[in-house]
Amino acid sequence: MCVFSFLLTFLLNEQNTPEQIKKISPNETNELTEHDKEIPILLVKSPQKETEKTKTSGDEANSIQNKKEKETELIAVYDEKYNVNDYQEKYVHVESLNMRVGPGTEYEVAGVLVENQKITAEIGNGQEGWVQVKTNDTIAYVNNSYLKDNPIKKETQTVAKKSTKTTTNKEKETKKETKTNKKEKQESKPVSNDAMKLSTVGQNNQLILVTSAGYNSIHAKIQTFERDSNGNWKRVLNTSGYIGKNGFSGNKTEGDGKSPTGKYTIGTSFGRSGNPGTKLPFRAISSDDVWVDDPNSSLYNTWQSKAETEGQWNSAENMDISAYTYGFVINYNTNKTPGKGSAIFFHVANNYTLGCTGVSQSNMVNILKWIDPSKNPVIIQTPESELGNY
Repeated sequence: MCVFSFLLTFLLNEQNTPEQIKKISPNETNELTEHDKEIPILLVKSPQKETEKTKTSGDEANSIQNKKEKETELIAVYDEKYNVNDYQEKYVHVESLNMRVGPGTEYEVAGVLVENQKITAEIGNGQEGWVQVKTNDTIAYVNNSYLKDNPIKKETQTVAKKSTKTTTNKEKETKKETKTNKKEKQESKPVSNDAMKLSTVGQNNQLILVTSAGYNSIHAKIQTFERDSNGNWKRVLNTSGYIGKNGFSGNKTEGDGKSPTGKYTIGTSFGRSGNPGTKLPFRAISSDDVWVDDPNSSLYNTWQSKAETEGQWNSAENMDISAYTYGFVINYNTNKTPGKGSAIFFHVANNYTLGCTGVSQSNMVNILKWIDPSKNPVIIQTPESELGNY
């Protein structure tokens, strides 16, 4: 009997030894066999989960630093692949609308759309209200709330019809005065575009107007105008562009990164790919071409041959660069006043410049083909609030 009890106790202890305890993670409990379910179970934490938890804690510790970095540095590239199946035509319902390289304000600006500009936009609400849009030379993202199916309708004045009823002498006098007032209003031309707000372009028949929201903006609205047979300004082009990385300046200095405000004549056109068909004087750029920006040089603010003038200046800008594939000289600081700024051009750009004005290459070529020296073209650069100064 004692021997039998001893053997029974020994066998029961053997079944519950530590070697027989099955260690599993919580995720494995549903995968136990019938045999496993009879063995005592010890749940253990998954090493993978521990790693993820540790990683999360590390992310939380760095969140403040990451937030600060995002506040000071915009994301320049949107890496995620995003496919759009259907597009539709839309119109911009705000005076100026930034296009972003990604779906959010944390991404860099890819360009600027202007009021009533027709674009191709993704159908639907996109990614949290940010939809993909296409222009002639850009694919980017904008906030869908600023896009509508139809353009903004401008209010027009209507002239009241003349009354055919018989009136008294007093009514006739009143009607005569009203008619005279209407005639005076009709004779004064209504302001229908920005060029008609200007008073200093009476001798010009072509105009390039570069405006910005303020002195510190890098974004510009680029408009071109030409007078019709009646002498009225008609807009030819309305697009977005860029100015200096530090905006506009009414008192430019060398190296300030600002584009000069003012009214200027148009100089020589230039390019690295041959004459695109401009009527302006054209000069082909070679690897030997430089523009001297050394205020202490007698050649300051002039186009020179590097080989022929080296030693006569300490600083000069290389002309053989992609931004100068096409462009023209803005005749700024033609007196070559030392330190007042140099190499001010209108050229190809897809972001801010160092003091020039830039547009897409397709628009640059179109402008060069359109400019006609016989029409005395000028360029005016100013914040919109100061259009009245010109």
